[in-house]
Amino acid sequence: MSSIHRLPVFSPRTFTRAAKLKIQFGNIVFGILAKVFIWTKVGIFSPLLFAQSSVPAFPPKGATYIPLMVFLREVQQNALAVRQAATLLRPAQAEILQGYSNFLPSISANSSVTQNYGTTFDPFAFSRVQQTTTFASGSINANWLLFAGLANHYILRQARMNAAMVQASYHRVQTEVLAQALLQFSQTLTDSVLIELAQQRIARLRDQIQRLSVLIQAGQTLSLDSLTIAAQLAREEAQYLTLYNRHRENKLNLLQLMGWDSVSVDAVEFTLGIGAPDLGPLTESEAIQASLQTAPEVEEAKWRLLMQSYAVKSARAAYYPTLSLGASIQTNYSSNAGNIRFDPVQGIVREPSPFQRQVRDNVNQSIFLSLSIPIFQQLRRRTQVVRAEGSLRSAELQLEIQKQQVIRRTQQAYLAWQNALQQEAALSRSAEAARYALQQAQAQYEAGRISYWNYRESLLTANQAQLELEQARLDKAFRSLLLAAYIGKYKDL
Repeated sequence: MSSIHRLPVFSPRTFTRAAKLKIQFGNIVFGILAKVFIWTKVGIFSPLLFAQSSVPAFPPKGATYIPLMVFLREVQQNALAVRQAATLLRPAQAEILQGYSNFLPSISANSSVTQNYGTTFDPFAFSRVQQTTTFASGSINANWLLFAGLANHYILRQARMNAAMVQASYHRVQTEVLAQALLQFSQTLTDSVLIELAQQRIARLRDQIQRLSVLIQAGQTLSLDSLTIAAQLAREEAQYLTLYNRHRENKLNLLQLMGWDSVSVDAVEFTLGIGAPDLGPLTESEAIQASLQTAPEVEEAKWRLLMQSYAVKSARAAYYPTLSLGASIQTNYSSNAGNIRFDPVQGIVREPSPFQRQVRDNVNQSIFLSLSIPIFQQLRRRTQVVRAEGSLRSAELQLEIQKQQVIRRTQQAYLAWQNALQQEAALSRSAEAARYALQQAQAQYEAGRISYWNYRESLLTANQAQLELEQARLDKAFRSLLLAAYIGKYKDL
């Protein structure tokens, strides 16, 4: 038997829906083709229409260029973290003066005045009388600590070490702030390079659109090439605007770091201003040794270690006896002081003694030598020594931690610098080859030997190679500057 192939059975509803979809699809396709035909004929889809869109010029007209050194100097002077660290410098110097003054005697003056109101018994009148009594006294005391287990010497040295540590801490804060500012500066400068390259690509695309427009009107090429370049131009302009706006935001952050809040972001641009330092045949071990000698955090840790060593000696000095020399002079006055005499008329009369006479006659002078031997102080002295020894051990470990961090940081900077040198060399060869290939492709395209797509591929390759080369050069400059700052070649970075 022959097999019977049955045709699919469509219901009236299914047929109606399929017909509607086909008609709608046909209308859409026909509309697109009609619009493309009309736009191509009248020039509405002409690439010149895309070329009319404007992007903000870069760099802004009349912008002032700020080099890296000026930027870092302003950040160093106006950054709030640096200014906060600078407030500790003066108290540290004051502690040194206090350490010197510990060798001098301490002098104090005391005075008091007391006035009593009330009744008191008068033995001469043999009755209670209303009386006001005024009593005044004054004294000057001097105390000179002759020996305290050399504690004063250790305290003075500890104050000196603390002042040096505060100064090193101030430099450390400066370095940290400047390092963060340098990273933001690098990002801003990288965006500047990207914007300039994007501007060059936009200019080349507009030039290609002008050439293709002439060829399209002469019927020598299709409008599809023009549409492709126009779409690429639109993408480049969109990327340009993104980079431009991000660049303005970065400039705003840099101006805030500098303390120039009132300056407009469109009035300034930033530039490197210095060339990449030639570090020569620098080895990794040489870079690490130089970094350990100049790193402010290592210097700060060393001064803290010395300060804690003298703190331990000062705490142990409390076990020794103390010898001090003291002297005082004092006098007093009382309104009840005076002489008593017998008067035939008034009887017994009290004559108060004058103020000057009492002050002169009541002078009391004393001098003493005091020796104090600590025997048992509820283990307070021992606790102070143990606490100081713990701080000393902590300072030793902190020094080792800082050294490890500096070594790790220098190794990373050195490897990044070596990689930047190799990247620049490789990308320089790649960009040179891409430029030569682009020149050959452009000559062949203008002669009609290759298609636009082959030429466009060469153009994109050359643009990408140039972009990567500029980024590599900028990265090399900043890597070199950062490594030079770590090894102490640039003191201001």
